[in-house]
Amino acid sequence: MDKIKSFERTNIGPGKILFDEGDKGDAAYLIMKGQVEIRRGVRSSYPKVVSTLGPGDICGEMALFDDRPRMASAVTTTECELVAVPREDFVKRLEEMNPVMRRILVIMVGRVRSMTDEFMKRKAQKSYADVFRAEEGSGEATNGAASAEKAVSEDAVKSGTTKPA
Repeated sequence: MDKIKSFERTNIGPGKILFDEGDKGDAAYLIMKGQVEIRRGVRSSYPKVVSTLGPGDICGEMALFDDRPRMASAVTTTECELVAVPREDFVKRLEEMNPVMRRILVIMVGRVRSMTDEFMKRKAQKSYADVFRAEEGSGEATNGAASAEKAVSEDAVKSGTTKPA
């Protein structure tokens, strides 16, 4: 997206990328109208839609809490009306919070990231196992389990959820 103006309502058409997995978090987006898909591993062999968000939801906030790269991509699936909350405004409001509450929120974001990574890893392993079971049944694969494990590892490295061995 272009330069983000604080709390400005913006209309965006379907199929537009709000942010990509791995990007630095520059804003969170309040969804006033429309739908936004949250997707993981869009550049991997098995991309996944993690969630579909609608009016009243927010996306992109986690990267603002912990200053880590985006853990998913956000793509509009319908005409959307969004309110952008730039990083600077978000951080300013976060700093105004009670320090104990702020720390609790940061810890919770870290836990959500860890759980999401583990969930996606297990989901990918199941998807790969299903694919390779089908290939083994047709005689296309010689070692489905080993191939699935290797593919999961390669996709994890590509998506940044782990480091190469």
